[in-house]
Amino acid sequence: MSDTSTSAEVLRTQSPSAQPPATPIQPPFDQKLAQPFIYKSVSAETRAAYHRAIREFFHFVGGVHPVLVTPAQVILYRDHLTVNKRRKANTVATKLAIVRSFFEYLKAAGIIPLNPASTKLVAPPELPTEPQGRALTPKEVRYLLSGPDRSKAEGARDYAIMLVMLRLSLRLAEASTLSTSSVRWSHGRWILRCKIKGGKEETWPLPKDVKAAFDDYLKLDAGRRRTLHSDGDEAYLFQPIVNYRTLKFDKPLSSRMIQKIVARWGEYGGIGKVTPHDLRRSVVTKLLNDGRSYRDVQMVTKHKDPKTLMRYDHARENLDSSPVNTLSWDE
Repeated sequence: MSDTSTSAEVLRTQSPSAQPPATPIQPPFDQKLAQPFIYKSVSAETRAAYHRAIREFFHFVGGVHPVLVTPAQVILYRDHLTVNKRRKANTVATKLAIVRSFFEYLKAAGIIPLNPASTKLVAPPELPTEPQGRALTPKEVRYLLSGPDRSKAEGARDYAIMLVMLRLSLRLAEASTLSTSSVRWSHGRWILRCKIKGGKEETWPLPKDVKAAFDDYLKLDAGRRRTLHSDGDEAYLFQPIVNYRTLKFDKPLSSRMIQKIVARWGEYGGIGKVTPHDLRRSVVTKLLNDGRSYRDVQMVTKHKDPKTLMRYDHARENLDSSPVNTLSWDE
């Protein structure tokens, strides 16, 4: 039986309307109930995040059936994350949004009569107004990219990963899942095609320096790929050089590994803690500083709404560059 049919059966059997009227006791929460909701997303990263958030929430409430969850329990969960776990407001808001969406899905399916996580019943945490993370300066970017030894396959790989994120503003998951076939020749130029958040495939022009970085890395890594049968057009672009734990090499670098790579070269370059998302923020801030419009920057970042870019614009918090400093009513 497929997961879809199994999940549909769970939905039918756990729906309050499907229970005999004389049986008021609900069964405990079954994770299979969440499968249709989780697999609505085509992104593996999103599905994993949904699975973790739902599993964590129902563990906190004791694994009761969703129909028994109350707004008071959701409030306790929110406060538990904030006070006991010391999670950041953005993290708490994201987890609550997933739980809220799941309950809304169950309500639409007739599993529950009320969404106990509705914002009308449970207020989300107040989000900070200042931009999160950091945006690197051009000097810091140069220090970051100068770290890897590009004469070796591992160094060339690390350089290429960071460069493509700094030039095309790729998200972590987008960079990790690139394949060699993502690079294509079209209409007289090299382009890069990959799936972005939400499953939509997008296209970027591929700058010459990024294409050269890819070529240098693949040339240095060619022998290893042939020996381990991890080459070919559909092979992942960025692969682990060694993998002693599973001895499997025809796989992409994990998101965790790319985070370690960026952090390593940030420390090595003397610029402190750096995350992959900081590289994305750096692209947005640099382009806006160069006078590009939000619409122009959206063409690079592929955000659905240009307004979202305001959260990435760290330079707007710089008081020295505020228009207030040059505003004058003198003739």
